[in-house]
Amino acid sequence: MSMFSPRRYFSKTVLCLTLTASVHSFADVDLTPHLGNLPEGANLAFIAKNLHQDKIVADYHGQTFMLPASTQKVFTALAAKLALADSFQFQTALLTNGDIQNGQLNGDLIVRFTGDPDLTSGQLFNLLSELKKQNISKITGNLILDTSVFTSHDRGLGWIWNDLTMCFNAPPAAINVDHNCFYVNLNADQPIGEFAKVDVPSAYPVQVFSSAYVVDKNDAPYCQLDVVVHDNNRYQIKGCLARQNKPFGLSFSVQDPTNYGANLITTYLRRAGIEFNGKIQAPLGEQKGTILAEHLSEPLQTLLKKMMKKSDNQIADALFRRVANHLQNRPATFQLSSFVVRNLLKTKAGVNFNNSVMADGSGLSRHNQVSAETMLKALEYIAQNETNLKLFETFPIAGVDGTISGRGSISAEPLAKNIMAKTGSLKGVYNLAGFMKNAKGQRIAFVQFINGYSTGELESKTKRAPLVNFEQQFYMALYNE
Repeated sequence: MSMFSPRRYFSKTVLCLTLTASVHSFADVDLTPHLGNLPEGANLAFIAKNLHQDKIVADYHGQTFMLPASTQKVFTALAAKLALADSFQFQTALLTNGDIQNGQLNGDLIVRFTGDPDLTSGQLFNLLSELKKQNISKITGNLILDTSVFTSHDRGLGWIWNDLTMCFNAPPAAINVDHNCFYVNLNADQPIGEFAKVDVPSAYPVQVFSSAYVVDKNDAPYCQLDVVVHDNNRYQIKGCLARQNKPFGLSFSVQDPTNYGANLITTYLRRAGIEFNGKIQAPLGEQKGTILAEHLSEPLQTLLKKMMKKSDNQIADALFRRVANHLQNRPATFQLSSFVVRNLLKTKAGVNFNNSVMADGSGLSRHNQVSAETMLKALEYIAQNETNLKLFETFPIAGVDGTISGRGSISAEPLAKNIMAKTGSLKGVYNLAGFMKNAKGQRIAFVQFINGYSTGELESKTKRAPLVNFEQQFYMALYNE
């Protein structure tokens, strides 16, 4: 038998009222009125924190794991800043284990690639032309490709198989030339039933042939073009298409960067007037030698700006693996990089990933799983340490530049110029992570994960009105918070 205690009743009542008040004050901006604007079936996780007040102002499923898509690049940018010096540059170098006598390189030509994601074919040609400036007209040894900074697969786990031939999915290998992307022209101005013809510019050391046939307009809706990849960068265009009056361009990702790079090098040596008849080798270990010439990429800050503003996947995954290579001093895999980056952000920035999944640095993988709350921790650290990190300038600015320059929901004032955020888009994914200046001039860090949305069987940007309405109305509410 228990006795009624006024003191006990009063203390419980106060505790209950306190908890109730804290729940309601935890989120000043209510998302509920705006949820109806989202496409049917969509999942939302959202969290926002007023950094000036050090207070969470919106939280809707902030601890739920979601696909981050390219917002993953926020983690990559932060990790690169914590691990690499601002002076860091990717090196592409020519070395030799021999000597130069009478215009002849007596020994092997070693070409060291370290994952430069911005290396162009023109820069590679200019680098090899430096040999001619050193009066080298013949190489007696072999061509050795040093790709030892990376090992194993050049793609992350969970990358979608039918996107692998797309340029945005090009493998971020040790050898990257022109973003490992090339272009061809397809001529479908042929009789019905005949194969479309493909024209490959001679600059590309690839083979592309067509077995895609031309159909009439009645059969065209049932057609689909596809490409099958064979070894040594050989591609077969298959399927069917309607007759076209003019040729049109197609782009493909290089599937074997080592083979592609080797063929470019031998071509450029001949173009530079340097004789070479040796073998091409790609040993596993690092190669030593005397440096003859080198090309350095743009410095880290410039690369990060390009990565964040343009959402460049090559730069992101190159940096993702170079961080691991730098800190572990061993060839980096995607799996090793995941371990290293997670640990680095936990120990240096206090970002605890717990059961989160980090499969890559670009966000292309469908295996990635992270909560909005975890992403918010990274944004908080960036804001608190902006003086040293200088990462604000890398974020796209609404209505100004980067991937949100024309995002309709936030491209008009007062949201324009007051929001800087990294986008994240995959099929069914529409994310934002970054910072806002509210009407009071206070900085708010926010993370928006929208997953699993659909605008119909045929995805179309013109049908994104529900997403635009949601963002426009909610961010205005957050701005006026």
